[in-house]
Amino acid sequence: MRIPRAHFLLLVIGCGDVNTSTDASLPPDVSKSCNPTAKFNSPTPVPGLETTRGATARLSTDELTIYFTDTSDLWTAHRNTTAEAFGPPIPLTSLNSSSLESNPSISPDGLTLWFDSNRIATEGYHLYVATRSSDLVEFNPPVLATTLNGMDTKQFDAQPFVTADGKEFWFISTRQGGFGGEDIWRATSTGNGFAIPTAISELNSPSDEWLPTLSSDRLTVYFASRRAVIGAKGNFDIWMSHRTGAEDRFPPPVLVDELNTTGNDLATWMSADNCRMYGATDVSGTYLIYVATRQR
Repeated sequence: MRIPRAHFLLLVIGCGDVNTSTDASLPPDVSKSCNPTAKFNSPTPVPGLETTRGATARLSTDELTIYFTDTSDLWTAHRNTTAEAFGPPIPLTSLNSSSLESNPSISPDGLTLWFDSNRIATEGYHLYVATRSSDLVEFNPPVLATTLNGMDTKQFDAQPFVTADGKEFWFISTRQGGFGGEDIWRATSTGNGFAIPTAISELNSPSDEWLPTLSSDRLTVYFASRRAVIGAKGNFDIWMSHRTGAEDRFPPPVLVDELNTTGNDLATWMSADNCRMYGATDVSGTYLIYVATRQR
């Protein structure tokens, strides 16, 4: 389901040295990885995006291009190195429509982008996919991700996230088979597509879950949930679960206390070294962009 329309991005950035090399082709130095269960410090504004209205920030592998939702459209911004500020946001005009588009997720090679939209009248949100031949050109017109959307067109299939290795596709759905409401689902790659999705029972609850987001090694998952438990601060709080193997079930999730507020709090993208997480937090009805360091 769509994030509320009045919002800004939150950017949470982690520990260790950010890769400031001017060679944009260099991946993050995973030898300087942060402890995936370490706490985050207080966030600060992200240079270049301080006044950008948007949410669901997802990045390219090199962290130089960001994709996000602004009110009702998809946008992108770029920087030449991770030490620089992001340039002015640009709308993804080939993907946007007069309806609502949100929650973009880019493939590891930057050539495929998934998002959700309610552009079909009288139906729920559906998952869409668009491709391009190079990251220097616009995306082709999007099409329905038919194998990932449910059979009941009135239901919601939304908030896609593709893992860094391209092996798994995560999203939320109101289709039958979950706990009710908006639940987390996953589909595994078949090489030329994705298999039939299944609900992630160990992470879902009778409350709504939003925006499943995995670390690049697929060992840590972050998501937002409305579940009311001791320690929750209200509305959507950020939860996480860490497993020892990428094929293991996740243990019971725990609250990410230091990032949660009494507003809506979301986590949307984790850097390869587990030091930088992009997300969103609601401050007085608006989501604000932040960057924060993570403790080791």
